[in-house]
Amino acid sequence: MLCAVQSCERFAFLAMLPMFVPYAQDRQALPTPTALMVLAVVQALSYLGGLPGGWLADRRLGVRLATTLGALLLALAYAALALDRALPFWPALGLMVVGHSLFRPGLHVLIARAMGDDEQARERGFLWHYLAANIGYATGALYGEWAHAARGWAWLFGGAAMASLLSAGVLRLSLSRLQSDGADTDGTHQPPAVASRHGNMAAVWLLCSVAVVFWLTAQQAGSSLAVFAAMNTEQQITLLSHSLRLGPGVLASLHGLMVIALLPAFLYLHGRSHSRSSSTAGLLVWGYVATAAAFALMTGASLRGGDAGRVSSAWLIGCYALLSLAEVLLAPLGVSLVTRLAPRHRAAQSVGLWFAGSAVGNGLAAMLGLCWDRWPHHRYFAALAAVSLAAAVPLLSRRRHLDWLTALTMGSAASTTVEKNAQTVSPATNPGLDPIAAADQPAYWTRMLLVALPILLSGSLMANTALPLPARGVSAIACGLAVLCFGPYLFAHSLMRWARRGIGLAE
Repeated sequence: MLCAVQSCERFAFLAMLPMFVPYAQDRQALPTPTALMVLAVVQALSYLGGLPGGWLADRRLGVRLATTLGALLLALAYAALALDRALPFWPALGLMVVGHSLFRPGLHVLIARAMGDDEQARERGFLWHYLAANIGYATGALYGEWAHAARGWAWLFGGAAMASLLSAGVLRLSLSRLQSDGADTDGTHQPPAVASRHGNMAAVWLLCSVAVVFWLTAQQAGSSLAVFAAMNTEQQITLLSHSLRLGPGVLASLHGLMVIALLPAFLYLHGRSHSRSSSTAGLLVWGYVATAAAFALMTGASLRGGDAGRVSSAWLIGCYALLSLAEVLLAPLGVSLVTRLAPRHRAAQSVGLWFAGSAVGNGLAAMLGLCWDRWPHHRYFAALAAVSLAAAVPLLSRRRHLDWLTALTMGSAASTTVEKNAQTVSPATNPGLDPIAAADQPAYWTRMLLVALPILLSGSLMANTALPLPARGVSAIACGLAVLCFGPYLFAHSLMRWARRGIGLAE
């Protein structure tokens, strides 16, 4: 039922999203650049608003009331747009931002609570949730185009309002079902010693920080990859002696179809594996590796002629296949792990932090897009591949610690056994010592300085204009190799220190 709520909400939003700019031009007389800017600001504020919305859900309103209120505010916002008047336009956008800010964190926490303490059940719940969201995406976009062409703006926004109202009604029914089943516990059942520690929240910060890279790369499907499909990809592909035309729109929709096709297969395999051979953190690492492989493939396509000419669309299809696999691994499993590790009194805030990473990632994607015409395509895609690999490094280095924290939150029934084996599972010698706190030791700074020394020395030689040009060229090559070898290590530990500092400020 909660997945149906998410599907209805995504249906309503995607019915509006592709048609918002034409509506703003036609009915509100906004210039195209202004309409695009307004849409980008509304989306960014909707994601960033998850932080204050999560705080309100945790501290003031409660998750149930916040989620229901968010769904009702979204229905009211679409109904105001359906009036097709100038006066309610800006208040409707404000209601939309507030509605999404309350709805998104609350619904994810409700799904986590409905699945209980079983880690595999929680992951399956979020996989079903992501499948429902993608179905809502596809059907909502089709409805929005049909409604505008056949009936006009009132039907488009009226249908979105009805879908949001339906999501609020189904949400109300699902909440009463949760209450009758006794499944709506107040957050995950965590041992008090774990809930009071900073380690869980530091892990949440780490996951949300590296998720910025996921959102940055996911945004490329509608930006750089769409441009590459239009300008640098052959529009014809031959399959079994039949020639098919694959335009940018078909290739872009192919990505969504691949995600929808992969999710049921992944759910089937996930349900059959009673004993997990890899942890959730390990699957996230593989997600970033798949992302890096996708953009490495595009780097090869660019070097084979895509920089200045056109290449086969098979390159782009392979990239979309790898990105679809990465999205299935990173999006639902990432938020599942965040809800697992978050302290119960900060669950909605943690989900809000996850979605705030989406706003940051989208902003970075916009900034990186300015380099599209200035860089050759292979350099642009190689940078995305390198960033994706760099995001996998902190997860890989802290994988055992994340597994240890996950094991400690499995429930009070197994808490005694977990604590007994914590010394052998934890990467720290003392389980009461947060491994991230070890970064303050003097040995840490000595090790970091030694690792950074090759980069600093070769970089200073490269910048020295008194040296002859061949010596500076060799220094530049050495500096590049040092950055490739030691850069991810420095990035990972800097990111963990930043996460720990953020915990201190948040506390």
